[in-house]
Amino acid sequence: MRIGALLLPIMIAALSVSSQPMKALTGAESNRHGAGGKELGFAGVGTQNCSVVNKNAIPGRGPVQNFMTQMVFTWLQGYMSGFNEHSYMVKGRTFDLGSASTEAQWEYIVSFCRSNPDTPIVKAIQEMQLRLLKVLDPLQ
Repeated sequence: MRIGALLLPIMIAALSVSSQPMKALTGAESNRHGAGGKELGFAGVGTQNCSVVNKNAIPGRGPVQNFMTQMVFTWLQGYMSGFNEHSYMVKGRTFDLGSASTEAQWEYIVSFCRSNPDTPIVKAIQEMQLRLLKVLDPLQ
């Protein structure tokens, strides 16, 4: 079965996992919740901790292992696409989502989560974007 055939049910399920807003994340411990501790307006599996990935993903088996890994990976792709759209409008540049294979992206998330089980999944995505993906300048 193709991942595309599962997209709608996975998106619906991802939105139903959690509707709790999450605090903004930064790398600085002293500024852990962003400027003024403002909440971000996103929901779904990205608000969960990496322990969700750890409970459901076996390293080396890719993002289509089971329903939960598919849901996490689909949410991850949507988050990165939305981030790119915002980044393009604000800064005129984006991450090249094709500069690393989907398997490499997923394995980065799984590895990060194994080392950081109490960290939100969205932080794993942010780290993966910064460390694994190429930044495209406006003219590319």
